[in-house]
Amino acid sequence: MPRRFDWLLGGYLAISILVLLWDVLLAGQIAQARRLSKFVLALTAICGLFVVPAALIALASSSMLTARAIHLVAWAWPVTLGIFVAQSGYALVRRLVTPLVAVPIFALNLLLFLAAVVRYVGEWIPDLPAALQGIDAAQMTAVGTLFGRGALASPLLLLLPLLSPAYPARWRVSKSVRALLAVSAAAMVVLTLMEYPRAVHAADSFSQFRDERLQERPTGDFRLGLRILPMLNGPPPPLALARDLALADTLGVSIVSVTITPMGTTAFALDSLALSLDNLRRDSVQLVVALGYDWGDADRYERAPSRYMERRLAVVDRVVRRLRPDVLLPALEPEQAGKQALGRVSLTWWRDYHARAGELTHRLRPRTRVGLAVSAFSPNDSALYAWGERSNDIDLLGFSLAPSFGGGASLAARLRVAARWMKGSRKAQWVFSIRSFPRVFGEANQDRAIWGTLAWATSEPQLRAVIVDGAGDYDELIGLRAPGGRLRQVVASVDRARRALDEARDAR
Repeated sequence: MPRRFDWLLGGYLAISILVLLWDVLLAGQIAQARRLSKFVLALTAICGLFVVPAALIALASSSMLTARAIHLVAWAWPVTLGIFVAQSGYALVRRLVTPLVAVPIFALNLLLFLAAVVRYVGEWIPDLPAALQGIDAAQMTAVGTLFGRGALASPLLLLLPLLSPAYPARWRVSKSVRALLAVSAAAMVVLTLMEYPRAVHAADSFSQFRDERLQERPTGDFRLGLRILPMLNGPPPPLALARDLALADTLGVSIVSVTITPMGTTAFALDSLALSLDNLRRDSVQLVVALGYDWGDADRYERAPSRYMERRLAVVDRVVRRLRPDVLLPALEPEQAGKQALGRVSLTWWRDYHARAGELTHRLRPRTRVGLAVSAFSPNDSALYAWGERSNDIDLLGFSLAPSFGGGASLAARLRVAARWMKGSRKAQWVFSIRSFPRVFGEANQDRAIWGTLAWATSEPQLRAVIVDGAGDYDELIGLRAPGGRLRQVVASVDRARRALDEARDAR
């Protein structure tokens, strides 16, 4: 996981634990205030009793690795938030706490409740109106002011409610804590409301992809792929492996992609992965391997960039020898994931690393093609892409595509830039990753984003493959399969695209 995101996430989790402690301890104190009505005491007790287990259920139900049975009680989180709304609303109406504290807390709880309901209902009604989907999108956009685009996919950024302190503060410290919580709640509410109009537009802008049409590729030079498994730092998890291989078989994809961190390139882990994919590869399915980053890589790079490069080249050696991939990406998204994981890395270092990784790969296994994927569409990405066009060590150029907080409009802008960069290129181009964010923008918009990208890609003669990212919700909420095992509607569109391409090829 990226270094900056990790530090921020660690701080966020620490604050979240403090908020949970506040809710639980405050509930206990309010329960001892006998002069309050039985109704508010009951609401407060329920909040204190259920907030921790409900939060754990919400976190666990976000990943396929932990949601096999827990997803059945995912309703516990919006229900608990609804009780928090009732408690803070009652405290506000009855003037049990000063409005300067009660109003921000009630407004925050109400926004969290509405966003949770939208997210839960979106599991059953995939095409919600943009005005509703914008509530959740606005909330995550506000969180994104700290976490960047990582907020769109992270299952760990769970916003917690606040219990309204329905009794007078006795100490100065208590007043200060209440004031701090009220200011924080007010800031979150204001940020969310400010982002709401833009979030509604972002959710609605995916509609531009709804009526896009695939272009026939009768020569059969276009392939569909699927990224499977979470980012691997060890052997593949059995449950994820079984489900993802079944989905790849159902879709009939001709490419599977995996992402491996250096920690996951031990002999045992690589041999386990190779054995797991053996049957699939016998069926002429190509394997794409992207090399990610480990925790601590930033420090390793800063201490000795040349030694860190040698370490990664040793990883390339192990992966090529044991997995024998058809395509190798020596670095996952250098100017995005790489920059977040390593900090500022010079363009010269990335060029040298890719050149040496390409030369090593070609020497070990000439059949393995070396790819370079850009994703940030920054000036450095442009320079790296232009270098890859000239380099003999790079066989494939391509892109990692995803919407940002701007929704469909931001994805369309990236498609236009990618089309402009490809003009005049002599090398084959791939989309190494196309993803969307069903939890934030809705499952119907995920479908539209991926379908629109497939339609665009088939209209670009130089593009030879598109890899849909990813098979399920694991460490990122981007999957074709929901945590409970349900296939999202985008699966039908990917299958329809594959069948249309196969029919055009067979009819030739």
